Amino acid sequence: MKNNKWRIFQIVQFILFFGISLILFFRKVDGSGAENTAEVKLISLAIWLGFYLFLLALEYGIRFLIAISKK
Repeated sequence: MKNNKWRIFQIVQFILFFGISLILFFRKVDGSGAENTAEVKLISLAIWLGFYLFLLALEYGIRFLIAISKK
């Protein structure tokens, strides 16, 4: 049952990541008021992807540590 909750959380997290990625890619003006070009869109997506990968690494690291401590 715990593994099922983990998978549901991962699916919800990926849906949120994908939705925010679409918002970042299709917006015409960013938060500072500057117009988004293709390069700026790719940079913002790369930063967002880096943040998401950091969160995934942190989650899997914690999960790995919990698995080791249970043994």
